[in-house]
Amino acid sequence: MRARQLSVSMAAFVALTLFASPPSAVADEDGGVPISSVDARTGLPPGWRPGPEIYGVGETESVEIPMSDGTVLRANVRYPTAADGTPAPGPFPIMLTQTAYGKDSAGLMRLLSYDGIGPALRQALPSVIQVAEQIADAAGYGDYFVRRGYITAVVDLRGTGSSEGHWSVLQPQEREDSKRVISWAAGLPNSTGEIGLWGLSYLGMSELMTAGVLEPGSPVKALFPLMPGNNAYLDLINHDGFVNVSFVWSVLWVPMTILPQLDPILGLYARPDRLLKTFGDHLLTHLRPDGTWPSILNALFDGDRAYNGPYWGDRSIDNVIENIAANDIPTYLIGGQNDLLQDGTPRTFAALQNAYAHRPHTGPMPPDATGSGRFQMLYGPWFHIQPGVGRNADLDMHAIELAWFDRWLKNDRNGIDETATPLHAIDSNGNLIESATYPLAAAPGRDLYLGDGVLTADRTTAPAGSDRIAFSPLNTGTICNRSFSQNFSGVYQLLASLLGVDDPCADFPPQPDIPGLVHNPSYATEPFTEPTVLAGPIGATLYASSDRPAAAFSVTVQDIAPDGSATALTDGQLAGNFRALDPSRSWRTPDGSLIGPFHPDTRESLLPVVPGAVTEYNVKVRPAFHVFEPGHRLQITIASGDAPTHILGPKDYPALLGGTVEVRRTAEHPSFVTVPLAPAQPRSRP
Repeated sequence: MRARQLSVSMAAFVALTLFASPPSAVADEDGGVPISSVDARTGLPPGWRPGPEIYGVGETESVEIPMSDGTVLRANVRYPTAADGTPAPGPFPIMLTQTAYGKDSAGLMRLLSYDGIGPALRQALPSVIQVAEQIADAAGYGDYFVRRGYITAVVDLRGTGSSEGHWSVLQPQEREDSKRVISWAAGLPNSTGEIGLWGLSYLGMSELMTAGVLEPGSPVKALFPLMPGNNAYLDLINHDGFVNVSFVWSVLWVPMTILPQLDPILGLYARPDRLLKTFGDHLLTHLRPDGTWPSILNALFDGDRAYNGPYWGDRSIDNVIENIAANDIPTYLIGGQNDLLQDGTPRTFAALQNAYAHRPHTGPMPPDATGSGRFQMLYGPWFHIQPGVGRNADLDMHAIELAWFDRWLKNDRNGIDETATPLHAIDSNGNLIESATYPLAAAPGRDLYLGDGVLTADRTTAPAGSDRIAFSPLNTGTICNRSFSQNFSGVYQLLASLLGVDDPCADFPPQPDIPGLVHNPSYATEPFTEPTVLAGPIGATLYASSDRPAAAFSVTVQDIAPDGSATALTDGQLAGNFRALDPSRSWRTPDGSLIGPFHPDTRESLLPVVPGAVTEYNVKVRPAFHVFEPGHRLQITIASGDAPTHILGPKDYPALLGGTVEVRRTAEHPSFVTVPLAPAQPRSRP
C-alpha cells in the first residue's frame, strides 16, 4: 500500500479529541454534480492517439537574440531531423518556452533523464529517473514534440540562464523583450511561422504575460500554461496579510540565487568573454532595488512590496486576460489542488471565459453561462512541480499538450476543443468532475452556520454562544502538514516520488486542536448519507471581537472519516486589518453570501481592528474539489497563526501576542461558511 495509509493513521491519532456531535447532514434533493472515474484517457479527445515518433532531433545552441537596448538573450533550438541527421523538410510549427531557470539547466536534466545516463539507470532506479524526467519537462524539455513534427525553442529571459541583463520577477521589460522573441521565433528556418507557447510555473506565467501584450494576428496561435496562477502577489507572496514564507524559502536559494550564477557557466563555458559579462550582470541583479533579496527585505520590513500596489499590479496576469481573449488565443490551463497557485489558476479560467463572452472578467461565471472549448482547465490533485503525476490521477500530460497544439498549430480537428464542459477537475481519489462554468452551477454555494462544535444549515437563534481563540504564532501541525507541503513548492512530494510513494504529510491538517495546549475550535456536519461533492471556492464569514488592536485567522477544511481520521482539503488566511473587500472582484452567491471574498491588500485599504468591537471578517478559503463518501463529514477548524508556512508582518506581532479573539455564533452575529456542495451523480464516461 502507498504511504497514504501512514498519513491516515497518523492523522487519526492527532484527531482523537477533535470532534463534537454533528448536526443534520447537508444534502440537496434536486440536481447534483455528475462525476465519473479518471482513467488514462482523461483530458484526451475521443478516439485520438498521439502519432508515432518519426523524426530525430537536431540542436542549435545559444542562438543570440538582440533586444532593442542591445541586451542579448540566448536560446536553444531543437528541430526534427531525417534518418541521415539532416534537417527534415518540414515546414514545422514552433513550440516556444521562455524560462527564468536556465535553458542549459533543462539540458542538464535531459542528460540525467531522457538521454545520457537516464536510459542506463532506468531499470535500476525507475522512480529517480521518472522524477528527473518530470523536472526536465518542467524546465522546458520538449523532444517528445520534436519527434512528432515540431520545432522547440527555449529562451532564457533577460537576466537569467545564459542571457545578459538584469532580472526581476515578471518585470514589464520581459513583455517588451517577448515581442522581439516572438518575431525571431516566427522566422526560424524551416518553420511555418506559427507558434504555441508553453511552460510550467514561471514559464507559464511568462507565456500568459507575453500573449497579453501581442497585437491581433500575431504568430502565437495557442497557449498551454501549467500551474500559472493569476496574480503573483495574491497567489504566491501574501495571503491577505499572511506572508507565504514557505514558498519564499523553497525558491530563494536554488532557483533565485544559485541558478542565475550557475547557468552562464553551463551555457557559455566555451565563450569566456560572454560568460564574464553575463555572470556579472546576474550577480549585480541581486543588489538592484527590484532584485530578489532586496524585494524580500522590503516586504518583511513593511515596504511597498508588502502590499498589492503598483509594483505587483505591473506583474499581474489578470491585467492582460482581456487582451488574450480579444485576440482569441486558445488556452489550455493546468492547475493543481495541491499547487500553491491553487486559487489563481481557476480564477484565470473564469476570467478568460468571461472576457471571451464579453462579460466583466473579474467576476464568477454566471450559472447559465456556456463555456467555450477554446479556453479549458484541467485541475487535479497535483503539486507544483509535477502536474498530472500521481495521487490517483496519473495522466499523460505530453499527449494532452500534443492534442491541443495539433489542433491549433496543425489544424488537426481532433475534437479536443469540442466540449460543453471545459472545466475538468479531479479529486485525490480519482473522481472526475466536469462543468461548463466556474464556480459550478451544479454545486451552488450554501451557508453552514457555526454551532457548538457543529456545522448546520439552520441559522442559529441562540442569544449567546462563542469560541475563544488565543493567538499562537505557530500552526500546531509543524511542517508535516498539507499547507506546508503545498506552499513549499511541492518539494516534499518530489522527494517522496523518488521512493515511488506520495508525500505522507500532504493529507495532515495543519491546525489540530491540542487540549491543554492550543484550542483551535472545530465544527463538523453530520455524516453525509450519499456521495456529496465539494467543488470550488469557499468563503468563511466570521463575526469576532479581539481584545487587542489586531486579529488573525487561519481556516482549514477537512474530510473526517467514520473512524475519526482527518484529511486536509484546503485552507485560507486573513489578517484582521486586511479585511476590506473589493466589491467588484468579490464573488457572491445569488443570496448575497461571499463565496470568493477579494481583499485589495493595498496599504491604503488597511482597516483598524478596534478592541472589543464585534467585526465581520471574510476569509478567502482556496478552492477544493472533493467527493465526500457516505459516513464522512465536512469539518472546518479556526486558528490564528500559521508559522512556519505563513507569518504575519513583524510589526504586527506586538499587537497580537497575548491576545485572544472571540468568534460569535449567535442570532445577532451568526458566523458561517459558504461552501459549494451538491449530491454526486455518478455517470459513465463515453
